[in-house]
Amino acid sequence: MRMFKPVDVGGGLSDFWAYIRQPRPHRWASWGVALVLPLVVFYGFSEHLIPYEKPQPKIIYFENWKQDRGADEIRADWVARAKETTRRNAEKRAEYQRLADMMGVAYDSAEADKVTRETLGEEAAAAAKQKRPVAAQRSTLAERAARGPQSQAAD
Repeated sequence: MRMFKPVDVGGGLSDFWAYIRQPRPHRWASWGVALVLPLVVFYGFSEHLIPYEKPQPKIIYFENWKQDRGADEIRADWVARAKETTRRNAEKRAEYQRLADMMGVAYDSAEADKVTRETLGEEAAAAAKQKRPVAAQRSTLAERAARGPQSQAAD
């Protein structure tokens, strides 16, 4: 004995078509409401549930160098870029050190800090270790709902 019987698709479609073709007084209005209502709901969800911010235009510059640029200028440019990279690395190391201190994990960056002090100097190395303020980020409706009602008043 079979569990499922074969489905008569043709009969179902012909019954559906016969039902649609019957003249009913408000059939076109009913069809319009049946089609427009889900479209309006989906549009509302897509536009207003998760806000989308248009990306800001970004200008990317490139450098052109003179053809007769000397070796001293090239070296000075390399040194400046190396110092900037060292400063950024020192900032990241300081962030990792703060994270390790919060978690109670041993993190030793003494040797790297020594290289940073030699490269940048004491003042610049100390400035790179300072904690930078975090930029405030907008929270979405879903994030605020997940946090609960007590923190929504603070937003």
